[in-house]
Amino acid sequence: MSISSAILLISFLALHGVSGETECVNTRTIVSKCYNHGDYQWLIEVPQSKDSCKDQTTAQPIRVRCDFACPKGQTFNKANLDCKSCSEGTFSLGGGDQYTFNELDDLKVIMPELRLKTTSLVESYDGECKKKSNWRVKGNLLQGEVQHNCVLTLSLQFKLQRSGSISVTYNLPTSFVFGTISSRCDFSIDEKDKTDDADNNDDGDDNGNPKKKAEVTFYPTGYGIWKEKQIVINEPGEYVLTLLSFGVNAFHFPFYIRSIVVEGNAFLQDCIECPPGTYAAKKGASNCAPCPKNTYTAKSGSTECIPCGAAQYSDEGSLKCTERPKCEEKHYQKVFTGCGTSNMATITYRPIEPKICIGDVTLPADKQLPCGTCNPGMFKSTTSGKCEFCPPKTYSNGTLSACLPCVNDLSLVPGLYYKIWNDLPDYLNRSYLSFDDMNSVSELRANQSWIPSIEYISSQSIPDTLSVLTLSIIKGFRVTDIARATKEYGTLFFKFSTQCQSSCMLFLVAEDMYDDDDSNWQVIHKWHIIKNQKHEDTQNFSYTILNPNEVVFNWMFTSDSEDQGGDEVRIYEIHVTNTELGGSDRCVSCLTTNDKETECKQCAPGHILTNNNNTCTACPNSMIASRIRSRDPVPTICKPCPNNTISDDGISCNVPCKQMFSGDIPYDLNAISTIQFHGSKLFTHKGSGYFHVFNASICGKASVTCLTSLASADTKNRNSQKIIDSKLCRLGSVPDQNDNITSVAYIDEFGEELVSVSLSVSKYFPPLRSDYNLTDITLVYQANTSSAESTCLQRTTFLSLRCDHILNDEQQKSNATYQLQTPSNCAPGTCDGCTFHFLLRTPLACPICDGNSSGYRTFVGPCRFGRQEVRKVPYPYCANSLAEKVDIRRCSVLSTEVQIVFAVFLLVATILILVLIKFWRKNRKLEYRYMQLVENTNPDDDTPVDNVCAQISDEEDSGDEVHFKKPSKAKKLMNVVRNAIRKNPNDNQSDFFNGDSFLLTSQTKDDA
Repeated sequence: MSISSAILLISFLALHGVSGETECVNTRTIVSKCYNHGDYQWLIEVPQSKDSCKDQTTAQPIRVRCDFACPKGQTFNKANLDCKSCSEGTFSLGGGDQYTFNELDDLKVIMPELRLKTTSLVESYDGECKKKSNWRVKGNLLQGEVQHNCVLTLSLQFKLQRSGSISVTYNLPTSFVFGTISSRCDFSIDEKDKTDDADNNDDGDDNGNPKKKAEVTFYPTGYGIWKEKQIVINEPGEYVLTLLSFGVNAFHFPFYIRSIVVEGNAFLQDCIECPPGTYAAKKGASNCAPCPKNTYTAKSGSTECIPCGAAQYSDEGSLKCTERPKCEEKHYQKVFTGCGTSNMATITYRPIEPKICIGDVTLPADKQLPCGTCNPGMFKSTTSGKCEFCPPKTYSNGTLSACLPCVNDLSLVPGLYYKIWNDLPDYLNRSYLSFDDMNSVSELRANQSWIPSIEYISSQSIPDTLSVLTLSIIKGFRVTDIARATKEYGTLFFKFSTQCQSSCMLFLVAEDMYDDDDSNWQVIHKWHIIKNQKHEDTQNFSYTILNPNEVVFNWMFTSDSEDQGGDEVRIYEIHVTNTELGGSDRCVSCLTTNDKETECKQCAPGHILTNNNNTCTACPNSMIASRIRSRDPVPTICKPCPNNTISDDGISCNVPCKQMFSGDIPYDLNAISTIQFHGSKLFTHKGSGYFHVFNASICGKASVTCLTSLASADTKNRNSQKIIDSKLCRLGSVPDQNDNITSVAYIDEFGEELVSVSLSVSKYFPPLRSDYNLTDITLVYQANTSSAESTCLQRTTFLSLRCDHILNDEQQKSNATYQLQTPSNCAPGTCDGCTFHFLLRTPLACPICDGNSSGYRTFVGPCRFGRQEVRKVPYPYCANSLAEKVDIRRCSVLSTEVQIVFAVFLLVATILILVLIKFWRKNRKLEYRYMQLVENTNPDDDTPVDNVCAQISDEEDSGDEVHFKKPSKAKKLMNVVRNAIRKNPNDNQSDFFNGDSFLLTSQTKDDA
């Protein structure tokens, strides 16, 4: 029922005289909104539930001032219209809710507005994340256990009737937790860390600005340290708090929440009974105190806690007492003493503190064992009787009474070698840490946390407590030429085994030696053993040190088992190489050209040691000095640089900024020789402010640097700052409200080596029509991660540069130099966390066009009056500015097609004319033969003229050659007369010629 409805209902009943016999007492008081411009408001009694006040009346509304509210520890007094203190066993937040946790309760029933969810950064890991990462209530704490590539989400819906706050009491040893507060209306917040000084409050510049969503960051607290994060909300309304804890590429400690307190969700609040396990001994309590150890309370509203029986015990804040187990041998641990002063060790049994078992137990009798020798790199001092490190330039395997010299100090391998555990060696320390700062470890004996046992050093578990073994690397590591070349300054190796009944964990953590802030711990590795494992199953672990500074390594062991002493870890060996302090266990032979020599030959960078004359030789251009094996002391081979890269110093290969990349078009990448680009923002749909930033060296000799942010300006913190100098590195950054980087949580190596540079197109980024079929410039980087926190042996990154001339136009408006693309099915750029694909579309990767045809598109205009326009337009992707060219040249009116047709026509016409001439000559020849036949034939004589036919036949066989004789004048005259006679056959003068003709014919015959 709303406040306005309650006022109308009560007024209606009062006006009509409707009343019950009794006044309902099962009511609660609510406050109306302010009226008359904030002058007054109404206090209204309403039933606790729908059925609580049947046939009963409620009191009349009471008018009070508008700012009326009861402080913490008090509740509203209806009799005097003021506030009164809560009674013993109860508390009040002054109008708020407190969310606490109990492993015996069902969260879904007790807190329906609280939602817990497990997802993953990569979709393919969803199933695995839901199995390994989860929320659970452990005791009175909410614990979030997050694994690699997984995300834990906590959402809490709450409503404020007035300005108020929400506070989270949490423990976060390492990493960060990001959160948001969202609402449908604009609001403003102020962040306060109530456990820190005022100067350390992380108020952002935008916190006071109204908005519908605000981002908050939970910073690391350090182990066993609890902080209260309070977020003040200045406007009433409905809100949602969302917290995100995720594992990117490192191992994390669990995230613990003790309580969540919402203030301002009501103007008045009834006193609340203290939950089980807590009590309030005085009036006016604003919270309830947990029951001390060995006491309990099982009911709500307790004013005191009940002591446990003599045969029982309990932890702080317990709901019940637990029967003390009967003492067994597992509740005791072996203690070795005496090796520091003699060669014999005495083995005794002492109870694990704090002792919770009762009764007597039969333990093995004390006995003596011979102590082990000294550790490698140490010798037994005859004066002190203790093991001491060998002096410089000497070595020992641990069995000698004096160290032996090496031929050359370069052949020594100094370090810390621990495998004989007579007592706690130098530079090692031991202690306890508690999960909860309420559980004091002062009653625990630190010297029992890790017990040397000659062959190993061991620790037995104590519930909710960490056994810590600390190794301090004082003065850091030696900076040798080999270390500079390989960027590996040393190696940490240890051999261990665990015996776990149900579930136990071992952490390996690194921290800066002079940084007291535990939040800067780096979790190198975590082993979560969830099976019944025995000590026979030993494990080896190796970690490469990439920084020469002083460092502290911590081994932390704990167990989920409530059975004290049931789980145990043993460490058999610890080796740390190349330390400034320590001793050498042996001399080694370096790679030399003479088998009789043991001196290590060192060459200048970019030079190799030749095997033929034991001299250092510089590598040729475009080749770099390299080692056959990574552990070789000196380079012995020159390795060629990848295609499209050069080297002029023999040390590293780099990409020339100006080159053609084995193509036909030149490029100039000086403008993006180094570039920073943002990866896909994580959890944008949830509003978190977490994303990746990549620094990349594209071309030239310059490298890029990634470094973590400092928690403060303290010089000690600066010593612990992690720095990577590489060709490609990644930062995990935390932005502010405007997506500006405010801090860097971690950094990763991505570009130890540039594998290849080529012109190619990735299958993940098909070209567009506007790309003009230009090939991408693809750079392939590779980094070895076998010794880092990553699950990959190697990271391979494909970075493609694509010319985008369209972005050049948009750049004038947005000042953007690139657009980043990732594979459509892998938004962060990777699907497996090992292989990354990125595409940068930028106008700065466009080629340089020349004045030839490669830089222009040619457009030919129509031919008009023998002139033609040829226009050359530069390609829009050209990085340099080219002017448009226009040329005028002569042309034919006829088009090429017409010219071809005309030429074919002339050819055909010529052929036809030649054929006609041939036939004409043939015809003329036939006419001549016919005339010759006619001329030699007598029309009045029927005798065949065989001689003429034979002559004609002979002429045909003579190759059709015709030879014309020039006739004589007499012949011409006779032909004329003959033709005349033929035209006038009846003429009288024909006789004369006939006679002559006869004579001619007869003469011809005679001649024949």
